[in-house]
Amino acid sequence: MVTTFDGQGLGGVNFGFDENFQQELAAYFQTPEGQANLAASGFQVPNVPSDPEAALNDAYAGRSAYYGGGPDALGGPEPVSRVERVTPETEVDPIAQQMQLDREFQQQQAALQTAQRRQDARTTMASVLATYGLGDLSDFVYNEIIAKETVNINNPDAIIFAIREQPAYQKRFAGNAARLKKGLSELDPASYIGLENQFRQTLQSNGLPANFYDESDDFQALIEGDVSPAELNERVQQGYRAVADADPAVKDQMRNLYGVTEGQLAAYFLDPQRTAPLLTRQAQAANIAARGLEQGGIQLSGAFAEDLARRGITEQQARAGFAEVGALGELRQTFAGETELSGEQVAGAAFGFDVAAQQELERKRRLRTGEFAGGGSFARTTGETSGSISTAVGRAQ
Repeated sequence: MVTTFDGQGLGGVNFGFDENFQQELAAYFQTPEGQANLAASGFQVPNVPSDPEAALNDAYAGRSAYYGGGPDALGGPEPVSRVERVTPETEVDPIAQQMQLDREFQQQQAALQTAQRRQDARTTMASVLATYGLGDLSDFVYNEIIAKETVNINNPDAIIFAIREQPAYQKRFAGNAARLKKGLSELDPASYIGLENQFRQTLQSNGLPANFYDESDDFQALIEGDVSPAELNERVQQGYRAVADADPAVKDQMRNLYGVTEGQLAAYFLDPQRTAPLLTRQAQAANIAARGLEQGGIQLSGAFAEDLARRGITEQQARAGFAEVGALGELRQTFAGETELSGEQVAGAAFGFDVAAQQELERKRRLRTGEFAGGGSFARTTGETSGSISTAVGRAQ
């Protein structure tokens, strides 16, 4: 309902808006105090004409324009010659309307910010997944975790738990399945990849081929076997390098004793199914066997060569001991009435741990010394022992 201020008042009560009052009101609106009160009331009218009705109608129009339009924008009629205002029953409160517009704007901004955060999270998550080799899971993580907000994306453990059953994850960190079966702990992605990087650096620093063990699948067996970077370094330095950098005779002995060709050396010494001490001993055995064939003319078995390595025989000691064996000459031959000695028995006598072979060699020496007392090839032996290498075998003079 619209009520007019026409001098008749509200509800039939006359407020006495006579001509004098109107003139006084117009004059008041021209004063600084009147202008201030008019502005404070929300009616922004720079100049008030002498006609108070026109002044108030213009003020009403100015307030409407302030909130986004004229009287029509607020649901009221066009200005008339009389001063009008909208009653509470039909009034559209411009302040409430502006507040509603503000709320809608804030909601739109919040939606845009949410969308931007999700897009940023998707980009960041895709980058992180790519570093783990899990780029195929980007869509799954976005659709099932980020968009649905089922997991706190600021909690790495929660994210890993959410994706650990995905085939792509299990394939990338396949070593964990075998570890769990062995009762070992499962490695989180950062630890798993960190271990791979340490393996890679160890191999590169030791000069292994660039294309050897350069994929995650190559390190799976090491991780399954719980091989540490320190143990891998030991395998390389005391196993692989000891053979790969040795002379061809040592490589030949690796093939003779263990069936390992030069091209298989790296894979053999890095095989987690073999323990590091065994591999080290086998590398030493190959060196000892090479000296046995070279200095003493004896092809040792793998077991005998490893036994010498286990006894602490170094390559230098092996060279000296087998040189003595080579110097025995005809004493290594077996004549009638003598016990035949194998090459390894003779080597055992040379290194001082095969007492029976030492005694047999000494008996041969005495027999032949007596037989050829007039100037035979064999004279005598020293019968002395030095360290782990026995010099009890005869020495030709």
